Amino acid sequence: MSGKLIIMAGLAVAFGATSYVGGNYYLESQTQALTEARMTELDANRPVVKAVELAKVVVATSEIKFGQAIDDSMLKIVDWPQDAFPEGAFTATSEVISDGNRRVLTTIFPGEPIILAKITGENGRAGLAGIIAEGMRAVTIPVNGVNGVGGFIQPGDRVDILLTKNGDEDTTSEVMMSNIKVLSVDQNAGTRNETAQIASSVTIETNTKGAKKITWGLNVGSLSLSLRGAGDTAEESAGLFGNLFSTEEEKPTRTSIKVTSGDQVTEYNVAIEGAQKPKKKINNNN
Repeated sequence: MSGKLIIMAGLAVAFGATSYVGGNYYLESQTQALTEARMTELDANRPVVKAVELAKVVVATSEIKFGQAIDDSMLKIVDWPQDAFPEGAFTATSEVISDGNRRVLTTIFPGEPIILAKITGENGRAGLAGIIAEGMRAVTIPVNGVNGVGGFIQPGDRVDILLTKNGDEDTTSEVMMSNIKVLSVDQNAGTRNETAQIASSVTIETNTKGAKKITWGLNVGSLSLSLRGAGDTAEESAGLFGNLFSTEEEKPTRTSIKVTSGDQVTEYNVAIEGAQKPKKKINNNN
């Protein structure tokens, strides 16, 4: 092979290699430019994610049952989203323990925040008196497998109370009170049973007027409980017993008038036209 041919072949190889490298570089630079442009576009359209602000919250390390005294071994501090901070929660274990002996009013589960509504005050007693709302009373009703809904009633449930009254000729059964909170079943006020258990008594929460109704009902007939579905707060008509222990004053239906004839004055007792005793509707929670 002549020298010219060798030189020409060498130049061809050099030019080919240069073109290959240059072409690859160009393609890679174009691809990178397109990729960066696309990423910039995506970043511009991506929503801005704000950092979640955290707070410290005291939670239970294990299950704490009704009536148990709380100590440090049952508590720990965890991070909690500030926007979802539980109402009445504590930020330090010392606030929960304080200087007294706090007890649990309703079962607290592992990882659940300790809140003020679920524990007593300092040196508080976690008996039934500790869970009755202000101004309310606890009244116990005897039950069995039938009038106690087969043992399915649990603390915290809502029930209607029915009064069955035996008359001379027939038996009447009506709703006496509705949407009443159950405080305890037998002596259990803290936890809910996983299975139905026949009880001998159910303690409910009501006010003084409601307590009078229960006492009256137990003396004139028999009481039965009707279990409400979760979240059902509709009021039921009190039927024939709607005017029991009403505090409303009746409007007068009669009045006195005096007729004077000469020296003689005569007083008459007459009915007021259009007046009648009002039909009072019971406040079933009172």
